[in-house]
Amino acid sequence: MSEARTGGVARGSILIPDWLANLASLGWRLLAIAGMAAVVWLLAQLLWTVTSALAVAIVVAALFAPWTLALRNRGRSRTMAAAIVWAGAIVAVAAVVGLLVLAFLPYVTGILGRLDDALALLASQLAALNLPPALVHVIGSIADGVKAAVASAMGSVTASAAGVVTVLILATFLVFFLLRDGDKAWLWCFQAADGPKLARITAAGDEALSRVGGYLRGTTVLSAIIALTDFAFLLVLGVPLAGPMAVLVFLSGYIPYFGGIVTTALIVAVAYATQGGLAVVALLAMIGVRNAFLGYWVRPMIYGRAVSVHPAVVLLALPAGFQLAGVIGLFAAVPVAAVILAVARAVVAVVEPDPKPPLPELVPAWLDRVAQWSWRLLVGFALLYLGVAAFGAVPMVLIPIVLGVILSATFEPIVAWLIGRGRSRAQAAAIAVGGGFVSIAGVLLLSLAILFESGAGLARGASDGADAANNALGDHFGLAVDALRTLANGGLATILSMAGAAASVVAIVVLSALLAFYFLRDGSGLWVTLLARTRPEVRDRVAGAGREAFDVLGGYMFGTAAVSLVGALSQLVIMLFLGIPLAVPVFVLSFFLGFIPYIGGFISTGAALLLTIAVGSTTDIAIMAVWTVLFNLITGNVIGPLVYGKTVHLHPAVVLVAIPAGSAVAGVMGMFLVVPVLGVVSATWRTVIAVMAVRAREAEGAARDGAETIADAALDAADRPPTRVMTDGDLSPTL
Repeated sequence: MSEARTGGVARGSILIPDWLANLASLGWRLLAIAGMAAVVWLLAQLLWTVTSALAVAIVVAALFAPWTLALRNRGRSRTMAAAIVWAGAIVAVAAVVGLLVLAFLPYVTGILGRLDDALALLASQLAALNLPPALVHVIGSIADGVKAAVASAMGSVTASAAGVVTVLILATFLVFFLLRDGDKAWLWCFQAADGPKLARITAAGDEALSRVGGYLRGTTVLSAIIALTDFAFLLVLGVPLAGPMAVLVFLSGYIPYFGGIVTTALIVAVAYATQGGLAVVALLAMIGVRNAFLGYWVRPMIYGRAVSVHPAVVLLALPAGFQLAGVIGLFAAVPVAAVILAVARAVVAVVEPDPKPPLPELVPAWLDRVAQWSWRLLVGFALLYLGVAAFGAVPMVLIPIVLGVILSATFEPIVAWLIGRGRSRAQAAAIAVGGGFVSIAGVLLLSLAILFESGAGLARGASDGADAANNALGDHFGLAVDALRTLANGGLATILSMAGAAASVVAIVVLSALLAFYFLRDGSGLWVTLLARTRPEVRDRVAGAGREAFDVLGGYMFGTAAVSLVGALSQLVIMLFLGIPLAVPVFVLSFFLGFIPYIGGFISTGAALLLTIAVGSTTDIAIMAVWTVLFNLITGNVIGPLVYGKTVHLHPAVVLVAIPAGSAVAGVMGMFLVVPVLGVVSATWRTVIAVMAVRAREAEGAARDGAETIADAALDAADRPPTRVMTDGDLSPTL
C-alpha cells in the first residue's frame, strides 16, 4: 500500500499515521513543559514562606510603585525614593495587620458563636414548618457544611497567624528592594533578549505594573467603602460585633467573588440570629442599593484602565493560590495572575526564535524553544536533587568536606601571612589549623560547660516567663506566647541535648579540621591539576573564579562571626543594664546561635525576653520587648543581609529569601550553608557556563555525544515530516 493512500509514514513494516507522528511531535514538548511546571509548583509549595513573601512583596510593590517613579522623576535617588515610599507602605501594612490582630482575631470565637446561634434558630424554624424530613435533612447538612467551612477558615487564619507574620516581615523588607531595584531585576531576567524584544517586554512590564497597581488601589478603595457601609448598616440595625465583621468584610474584598459572598452570608446570619427576619430584609435591601450604586457608578470610575481578569481565570487562580500559600495566596492570587496574563504575549514574542527552525506545522517555534529549555532544566533539577539526597544520605562524609573547605578558606589569610614570615606551607597550615582548632575547641568547651551548668535555669526562667505572660495578656495572646516559649525552650533543649550526640559532633569537628589542614597544604597542587585539564581558552577565567569563590567562603565566615559577636554583645549589655540574671550564658548562646541566621536570633532573644518577663519589672519588660523586636528586625533584615551582601557579593534581597529556602530544603545545615553556596554560585556561574559550553559543530551531520545523542535523536525522529518513508536501516530511537 502506497504512502499517498495510507496517509502515514512507513517504518520498515510498521505504519505510523500522520496524526500519530504529529501527536508525538507536539506531545513530547507539552510533556516536557508540564513536567517543568510540576517541578516549579512543587518547589513553590516546599518553599511556601519564600513564595508567599515574594507574592506579597510583588503585590505591595505594584501598589506603591507609581509614587516611587514619581519621586525619581522629581530628582530623588533610587534609594531615597524607595525609602520614602517604603515607609508609607510599612504604615499601611502595619495598619492592616493591626486591624486583623486587634479588631478581628480576638472576636473569632464570638462570631462563630453567633453563627451557631443563627443556624440553630434556622433549624428550629424549619422544624416548625413541618417540611419533609428529607428536605430538612438536606438543609441541615448544608448548614452544617457552611458552619464547618467558616470555622475551618477562621481557625486556619488564627492557627497560621505566626506564619503570616513571618511572611509579612520578610515581605516588608523585600518591598524596599523591589521598589529600589525591581526594574533592574526585570532587565536582568531578560538580558538575553535583543533590542526590539527587550523594549517590548519592558513596555509590557510597565503596562502590567500600572494596571495591576490600579486594580489594587481600586480594590482597596472599594473594599473600604463596602466595609464602612456594612459597619453603618449593622450599627443602625443594632447587630453586635459590627466592628470585627466590618474588618472581615474589608479583608475579604481582596478575594473576588468568594470573599463578598461569604462575608455577606456571615453578617446576614448574625443579623438573623440577633435581630430577626425583619432586620435581615432591611440589611439585604440596603446592601442591594449600595451594590447597585457601586456597580453602575463607583466601580467603573475607580478601576478605570486597571487590568481586567476573566472570571474563569479568577475561579482557577483563587484555589491555586490557597493551595500554594494558604490565606496569603488568596489575597495575592488575582494580582499575580493579572501580571502573568499582562506580560504573556510579550514573553512569547521574546521566546520566539529568529529565524525559526524547521518544525512540524503543528508545533509553534516558541513552544519548541520552551520545551527544549524545559527538558534540559529538568535534567539539571534532577542532578540538584541527587546532590541534596546524597548530602542527606552520607552526612558524616559530606559535612566534614564542606566544613573543611570553609575552614581552609577562613584560615587562608593566616597561612599566607605565615608563609610571608618564612614558614613552609605545611608548617603554616599546621599552625593555622592547629591554633584555630585549639582556640575554637577551648571556647566551645567553655561555652558548653557554662550552658550545661545554667541550662536548667535558662529553661526554667523561660517557662516561668511564658506563664507570667499568659497570665498578664490573657487567652487572646496565649497562642503567640506559647509559640515563643516552644521556640525558646526547643532551642535550649537542642543545645543541651548536644551531649547525647557528642561522638558525632566530635567526629565531624576533627574530620573537618584534618581536611582543612590537607586542603591548605595540598589544595594548590590539586587545583593546578584540575586547571591543567580545562580548555586553554577558559583556564584563566576558571582560575580567577576559583580564587573568588575561595575568598567568598572566607569572607562569609568572618562576616557571620562579626554579626554574631555584635548581636551577642548587645544582648549582654542590655541584660546587664537591666540586671537580668544569666546574662553570660545567654551571651554565649546568642553568639553560637548567631551562626544560624534568623532562627538563631529569635531563639536567643526570645529566651532573654522570657527571662525578663519572669524576673524583671514592667519597665524592664517594656525595654526588653522593644529591644527584642528592633534587634530581630534590624539585624536579621538589614545588617545581616548587608554584611552578607558585602562578603559573598549577593544582593540583600537574595540573602533574605535564601535563608528560609535553605531551611525548607535542608534544615539547620541548609540555613548555614545556603548563603556561602549561593555566594560561590554568584562568583562562578559565568565561568561554569563558559566551561560547559560546547564548541559549534564543524559538520551538520556530526554525531552527538553522551546521553544527548539518544534524547536528540528521539526528538528528531518524532519531528520528521510525515511524508518521509524510512527503511529498516534508517530507524532511530523514538519517543
